[in-house]
Amino acid sequence: MSALYDVDNVSLDLAGPASGLQRLLPGTAPRLTILSNLSLSIAPGEMLGLVGESGSGKSTLARAMMGLVGITGGRLSFEGRPVKSRPDFVKVRQGTALMFQDAVASLSPRRKVSAQIVEPFEINGVSLPEGAKTAVTMLERVGLAPALAQRFPHELSGGQARRVSVARALALNPRLVIADEPTAGLDVSVQAEILNLMSGLRRDLGLSFLIITHNLAVVRHVTDRVAVLYLGRMAEWGPTRQVFARPLHPYTRSLIAAEPQADPRKRRADLALKGEIPSVLARPSGCEFHTRCPLARPRCAAEEPQPLMITPDRMVRCHFAEDTRTETQGGNHGTDLEH
Repeated sequence: MSALYDVDNVSLDLAGPASGLQRLLPGTAPRLTILSNLSLSIAPGEMLGLVGESGSGKSTLARAMMGLVGITGGRLSFEGRPVKSRPDFVKVRQGTALMFQDAVASLSPRRKVSAQIVEPFEINGVSLPEGAKTAVTMLERVGLAPALAQRFPHELSGGQARRVSVARALALNPRLVIADEPTAGLDVSVQAEILNLMSGLRRDLGLSFLIITHNLAVVRHVTDRVAVLYLGRMAEWGPTRQVFARPLHPYTRSLIAAEPQADPRKRRADLALKGEIPSVLARPSGCEFHTRCPLARPRCAAEEPQPLMITPDRMVRCHFAEDTRTETQGGNHGTDLEH
């Protein structure tokens, strides 16, 4: 099956802090690598999870896919067509919708819900002969009463605001929805309702979702595949069930080990992450994760690992992924993390 959206070997560099002299001499300011050689694809009707700590590049990648920041290398394709110019990104934005992390803050406090749901038509210059009717239809699609169309955002609960943001995202019948922390700030019961809503929309409308989240429970529950980012590089990706059952990268294993557990005996303290993610201003040499990796060896600090295809649908970037796979299949870490 061909990809709906394809990210191929994408890199993104930004200008770093510059001295007074560097500001006067064009081209002398340092460049910071924010994303490096990232590749992933989203198939029609697929839910892909994108995980990693704050600062790993998840939101930056989403902005690059929408054309909000320019890439410096690699290739983007939407529905099989290269995305390079401004007109290309206009088409991408018409076929792609964003769900922002803070649903209430993403809504204007001065406009009623009905006006905000049809706002994408105004922004994209699409005619809308029956705006009020369209808003009501969208509200009903996400399980809200038509009466809410006349409310202002401050009159909504957190769950209602999230559903309104979903309704607005669906206004132009997108093929892909990029959801940034879709359950953030919601009660557990409301989180489940939102995830079930998204799954139902995927089933009924054939939507694809890119779900950016720190919540690994969300990834487990709804996604088909998961991609793990660390400091702007892909650490591992593959089918969700396989990655959670047998994580191959030490970073992935540490993230899973750090998941909250009702029974503390089910956590692996020796794999818990230590310290904070490094800054791109001082990117570690070799494998960026070696400064925090519980399994690091001298080679990790000296040599950057290359992508290793374990299977056609499973990739990991680790010098010792084969050793990790052997340990995991032997029942040591995989058993502790999964059970």
